[in-house]
Amino acid sequence: MSRIARAARVASRQRVETIGNGGSAPTNKAIQTAETGELYLINHDHGSTLTITLPPKQDGAYFKFIWKTLMDTTSAAVKITTHEDTNGDLVGSVFEQVTGGSNANSAVQQDNGSHHQVTISKNVHQGSYIEFYCDGSVWYTHGMLNVDAVARAVFGT
Repeated sequence: MSRIARAARVASRQRVETIGNGGSAPTNKAIQTAETGELYLINHDHGSTLTITLPPKQDGAYFKFIWKTLMDTTSAAVKITTHEDTNGDLVGSVFEQVTGGSNANSAVQQDNGSHHQVTISKNVHQGSYIEFYCDGSVWYTHGMLNVDAVARAVFGT
């Protein structure tokens, strides 16, 4: 493979960062504007809240968070909030499917544009994800969580 082709291949890979300390107390993450487009793996299973702050709103910003670790410790939570901390910063929905359940065991948690954070609590399985897209004025939220019970994703202020 030529040097030019190798450089193009490496540059096309998405940057991945792990957030959390497994079963130890978490280190909160304030995402910077230059980090847009990154993929974050959530490694958090501690009886506390891991807080992630999105950067200031900018057109084209995008982030995806995937659970790397089963988060099943009591009181374990991941809170994702906006930099501006203003109600109305988020709009969208998160689909929740109960593990081993049927369609009757699923739910959609929806934000109609009146909140600025989403908190995801315990019993979230590996591979669950939530994404945030920005058009410069609002963060659009979309996700799919594999959980033990519905209402694990809660939009709030």
